[in-house]
Amino acid sequence: LGHEVCQAVITVPAYFDDTARQATKDAATLAGLEVLRLINEPTAAALAYGLDEGKEGTFVVYDLGGGTFDVSILSMRKGVFQVLATGGHTQLGGDDIDNAIAQHFDWNDLLKARFAKENLSHGLNEENLSNLCQPFIAQTLEICDRAIKDAGINKDQIDGVILVGGSTRLQSVREAVKDFFNQDPLTNLNPDCVVAYGAALQAHQLTYGTNTLLLDVIPISLGIETMGGIV
Repeated sequence: LGHEVCQAVITVPAYFDDTARQATKDAATLAGLEVLRLINEPTAAALAYGLDEGKEGTFVVYDLGGGTFDVSILSMRKGVFQVLATGGHTQLGGDDIDNAIAQHFDWNDLLKARFAKENLSHGLNEENLSNLCQPFIAQTLEICDRAIKDAGINKDQIDGVILVGGSTRLQSVREAVKDFFNQDPLTNLNPDCVVAYGAALQAHQLTYGTNTLLLDVIPISLGIETMGGIV
């Protein structure tokens, strides 16, 4: 950037608990960064999409990365970005699909063929790749269903589905999302960059001011213990 950076908006998976968020802040402090705000990754993506595309309505952000899955439902109207519900899984993502593919192969036969300089079909095509992905995709859609219920809305009230994360480039993921929400997902913005873009917009707003209001929710319930062990 050509100059020293001492402040930052940092994105985290929406389903990070308080411990993980505090660890992120501690890491930033060690790096010499003042954290202006921690922002949930789906929220950052929706912020980028809403400000860049000028969209209003109720949107779902489906964020499937390498190691985590997040989903958030947001209402975006007249500069107010309100998160209605969020959900996710901190150990569900593209890594699981990679492992499923690895288990699909007989690696001993592959290595033998490699050293013998023989051709050996790997047996992986679009159809069986889709079959390997289905159990993990089904888990994400169950989480989506719970988030929709938490938000108190129906699927027909959703104006768009924003895809985020490298794993959403899989055709089987896009088709499953399309079938579940009964509409084509939105892919206008690069799924690999949209979260960082949203964080940059939030950093600009926090340092230069804005008329946009961002209202987020916590992903996991918090409680205070009182006398007698009552929470």
